[in-house]
Amino acid sequence: MAALSLRVGRWIAIAVLELALPNVLSAQDSTADRNHLYDTFQVGVAFTTVLNYSNARLDASNGEVGTVLNLRDLLGVPGTSIQPAIGLRWKPGRHTEFDLGFQLVSQNGDNTVNDTLVISGDTVSGDLALKFRSSADNATFQFKYSILAKEKYNVGLALGFGVIFFDMSLDASGGVCSGTGGNCVGDSLSVSKQLTIPTASLGVFGAWRVGDRWYVGGDARAIGAEVDRYDFTVFEGDVRGEYYLSNRWGLSLAWYYTDVSMDIAPKSDGSVSEDLVGNLAYNYSSIRLGAVYAF
Repeated sequence: MAALSLRVGRWIAIAVLELALPNVLSAQDSTADRNHLYDTFQVGVAFTTVLNYSNARLDASNGEVGTVLNLRDLLGVPGTSIQPAIGLRWKPGRHTEFDLGFQLVSQNGDNTVNDTLVISGDTVSGDLALKFRSSADNATFQFKYSILAKEKYNVGLALGFGVIFFDMSLDASGGVCSGTGGNCVGDSLSVSKQLTIPTASLGVFGAWRVGDRWYVGGDARAIGAEVDRYDFTVFEGDVRGEYYLSNRWGLSLAWYYTDVSMDIAPKSDGSVSEDLVGNLAYNYSSIRLGAVYAF
């Protein structure tokens, strides 16, 4: 009886193991490190330290050249500021990828100078109190095609499009203001300009899996063109690294660089434009620390 009970117990144990073993192996497979080079979707959010080197020149509608306004040195914009950024990646196939990104860049400055400034056809001079407010949010879209789509690396071509939503206002008070631009109010000057800047770029990208959970990559794109009264050049690039805590969540550290230089000529009829006329050198880099969710 005892022997029969022992044999029955063994059979039950073997049956349980046979039934449970596939589930155990499946669980082990599910915990294997996933290859994030080919995630179908990734969503990322980041806090970025933006280092702004931009400047603007506001010319008159008749082509009279204005003063170059350096955002940091003249207008008192801080050299660094913390701004948010978000991104979405969709990879419908092994060789195709679509990336969306949005970097907020909103900066203000206050400064006191003794200078003469020519802005949009008006001249203000003397001891000036300057107040500057700006936003230059940058939306980007990229189409990427992988030429080399291997297990350890993914390299290919990238075509990028974007829009920079530039909006600025400048108040200079305490000086003597004169001119024909129509921005003088008593002894002060107040000017506000907006410009929606379309951008495009063509280049290459690469991403490498350097460990079970470690990834590095980078992009570089550039283009130059002249369209209507706009003459622009664009260079964009980034270097990044990622470490995945699990098959879903990861941490990212990246450096991004954007350099857009645009000359905007006056309208052919000499009329005053709401848009900025002159030159905009939109130049900033950002260090991004963020989180990535893959699914």
